[in-house]
Amino acid sequence: MRVQTRTQAESLQTVDDLLSCLRSASQRYDRGRPEAARSLARYLRALLGRADGSDALDGLRDKLTWVDTAGVANPKTPCSISRLTLMSIRSRHHGAEEYVPKLAMYPPVPIRTRSGDQIFSGSRIPFQDWWTNPVVTDADGSRFSRKQLVLAMSGEDDPEAEAARMSLEHSESLGWVLGEAGSRPLCGSPVVASIRQIAYEVLQSIAEQRDVIDASG
Repeated sequence: MRVQTRTQAESLQTVDDLLSCLRSASQRYDRGRPEAARSLARYLRALLGRADGSDALDGLRDKLTWVDTAGVANPKTPCSISRLTLMSIRSRHHGAEEYVPKLAMYPPVPIRTRSGDQIFSGSRIPFQDWWTNPVVTDADGSRFSRKQLVLAMSGEDDPEAEAARMSLEHSESLGWVLGEAGSRPLCGSPVVASIRQIAYEVLQSIAEQRDVIDASG
């Protein structure tokens, strides 16, 4: 019994360490360092699911529900869309636009669920729906989920992450470039800003259900 209690305490400490890293990387991103998105992706993957199927939450991820600020796009929508981000004017002189994370700036409007029902933006949904719902659609109609974005940006070399990277690299409209120095987001790409919004959703989800996590220990 003592061994089990110590193991549970260690698991909770791992979760807290990852959350602390996630908050720190989020702050770096918000201070104008978009390269922090790669760190965010690594921490998100460690928290939510590694290549071997494990996760730092020790099975709790499927028992918790997860804040959804995106919803599911209407299947009849023909254009590209990024559901986790907003558009911001980069320069009043040049009028260039860039994607920025919504953070808490999402309006309390109805969003679609996978079943076609509607809920208010910011409501929580089951993990598998949240993790695998498409949140970015490129100009060719290819769709990408939170899972694919996180895997692609995590920088890991396992087959699942590599497949996600290849899918994004083949999407010219996302304007996303990988290099040895990290990922370089172009102003026309929603990928990096989407990673920051995913981190926001995770931190909010866990804050709202902290009692459930603590009770598991």
